[in-house]
Amino acid sequence: MKNIFEIKFFDFIKKNGLIRPGDKILVAYSGGLDSSCLLYLLNKLRSKLAIDLGALYLNHQIRSETELAEEIRFIAENCKKTGVELIIEKADVAKAASEGGLSLEEAARNARYEILKSAAAGRGYNKIATAHHLDDSAETAVMKLVKGASPSAMAGISESAGNVVRPLMFALRSEIEEYAALNDIGYCQDSTNRDIKYERNFVRNEIMPLIKRLNPNFASKLSIFGEIQKRENDFIDSAAVNFFKTLCRHDERGIVFGAAEFAGLHLAVKRRFILHALRVLCGGANEANFAVVSSALDFIEKKNGGEYRELITGKFYASRAADFDPASRYGAFEEKITFGAVTPHLRFEGEGFPCLTVAEGETKSCDCAGFNYVFSLGAAPAAIVPAGAHEFGFFLRREAAAGPLVIRRFREGDKIKLYGPRGGTQKLSDLFTNAKIYGPLRKFIPVICAADGEIFAVCNVKLSAYAIRAGEKNSGEAGQVYFSAISKRIL
Repeated sequence: MKNIFEIKFFDFIKKNGLIRPGDKILVAYSGGLDSSCLLYLLNKLRSKLAIDLGALYLNHQIRSETELAEEIRFIAENCKKTGVELIIEKADVAKAASEGGLSLEEAARNARYEILKSAAAGRGYNKIATAHHLDDSAETAVMKLVKGASPSAMAGISESAGNVVRPLMFALRSEIEEYAALNDIGYCQDSTNRDIKYERNFVRNEIMPLIKRLNPNFASKLSIFGEIQKRENDFIDSAAVNFFKTLCRHDERGIVFGAAEFAGLHLAVKRRFILHALRVLCGGANEANFAVVSSALDFIEKKNGGEYRELITGKFYASRAADFDPASRYGAFEEKITFGAVTPHLRFEGEGFPCLTVAEGETKSCDCAGFNYVFSLGAAPAAIVPAGAHEFGFFLRREAAAGPLVIRRFREGDKIKLYGPRGGTQKLSDLFTNAKIYGPLRKFIPVICAADGEIFAVCNVKLSAYAIRAGEKNSGEAGQVYFSAISKRIL
C-alpha cells in the first residue's frame, strides 16, 4: 500500500502539472492528519521532485492555550527533524468574523489564504500546497448543494487554483489514514473538528455517514461527477469568455456589450457571462447567487424596465443606454448594457456636454458620454490622430473666430447658417431630426460657436457657412485658423 500510494501521489502531481523541478513550495501545515501526511510525502519525494519545502502554521486563536502549545511544539519538532523551514503566524479569526459579518469558518479560510499568499510572496515560495482530498471535495459539494448552488459550483475542489496546488486530490481520507498508519506519521487532533456547530463538521460527522450508508463509495463517485462537470464548465466558460473578448468593450470601470448580441447566446452562457463579469470587475463571484444572476438577466431582457439597477449592494451595477459613435455622425444606434463595479454615470442623464472655451494656441480635453474629446485651435491641422480616434476639423477666418471659441451643448432654438447659393439658416432641432439623431443624445453633441453665439459647426454632424473643410478650395489660406475635435471611445 505504501509504494502504491506514493506512486499514485507522484503520478497525480505529474499528470496535472502541479509541481515542477525548482519549485519552492509552502505547505499549509496544521499538524493534523492530512497536512502531516502531505508534508511527509513531499519531504520524502523532495529530491525526486527537485523542490524546496517550507511549512506555515496558522494559530486561529479559537482553542485553548494548552492545546495550541502542544500542537505548536509537535509541528516545530517535526519541521526541525525534517529540515523544513517553519513559519508560525496567528490571526484573530473571531474578531475578523464579527467585523466582517462572516461565519467563523469563512473568516478562518480567508485568513489562511491571505496569510499563506503573503508569506509565500515574502519568503520566495512560488507555490502553496494544501492537503485537501476527495472527502473534502464531497463535503464541499454537499454543502453547496444544500444551499442551492449552480452546476458551475458543483465540480468540487480543483487540484489547483492559481499558485495553490492540492496534491492529495486523488485520495480518500481512508487511504490517507492507512498510509499514515503504515508509515508511523504522527499528527495532532484538533478538538474543534468534533464540534458540529461548525457547518463542515456537521456535514462530515452527521450527514456524510448517512450518505455512505446508501453508497460507501460516495466520495469516489462524486469525484467522477465533478470531473464531468468540470469539463462541461470549461466548455460553457470558454463560450462566455469568447463573448467577453470579441463582443464587449471593457476597462477597470465597466463592461459594455450589445443587448442584441447577448440575446443570441444560450441561457447557460448568458448566466456564466454574468458570473465572469463579476469576477472581472469585483475580483470574485462569491456573492453571485441565482437571484443576482436572474436579476441581471431580467434587467437585460427588459422584463422589468429602467435604465439602472443595483445588482449587489455597493458592488455591482447594470445600466442601459443607446450606443452612438461620433465617427458615424452619431447615427449608429444599438442598445448597450453596461456592467460596472461603481455606480454608473448614465450616458444620457445629466446636463449634457459641458461648456468650455478654446483660444488660439490652446488645447482642451473633456470626457462625456463614454468618449474623450480633445479640442484645439491653431494655425494648421493636427499632425497626428491617435489610433482608434476620429477627427472632425475645419478652418475659420480669423475675423470670424475673433476671441476664444465656445464649445457647449445644444440649446432649443439654436440655428446654423447654411452654405450655398440659397444660404439661410436651419434649426439644429430640424438638423438632428433629418439626421435621425436620437433625442436624448442631442445634448451630448458638442456645438462649436463664436463668443457672440454664432454657430460654426455641430461636431461630426454639420459645418456652417463660416467653416471651410480641410482640403477644400481656399482652405488653409493666410489669415485662417484650424479647429480640431478628436474623439476617442473610453468605454
